[in-house]
Amino acid sequence: MNDLLESFNSTLEIFQAKINFLFLMIEILFGLFFVILVVWIYGFIRKNLGIDKQTKEIEKIRKIIEKKFNE
Repeated sequence: MNDLLESFNSTLEIFQAKINFLFLMIEILFGLFFVILVVWIYGFIRKNLGIDKQTKEIEKIRKIIEKKFNE
């Protein structure tokens, strides 16, 4: 009877370890998703507010072209 309980206890420990591993993987996945979401929101806000380098260069080019056409 004692041997049966030891094997049952060992099986439960294995299941507990696997469940803990799954929860760890889910937490890591949510963490990565959160980091990617924050980076995307940061880029989205920068682009829409016009603070990124490409938007500033396009505005400079647009001003130069408008000056040439207005002259």
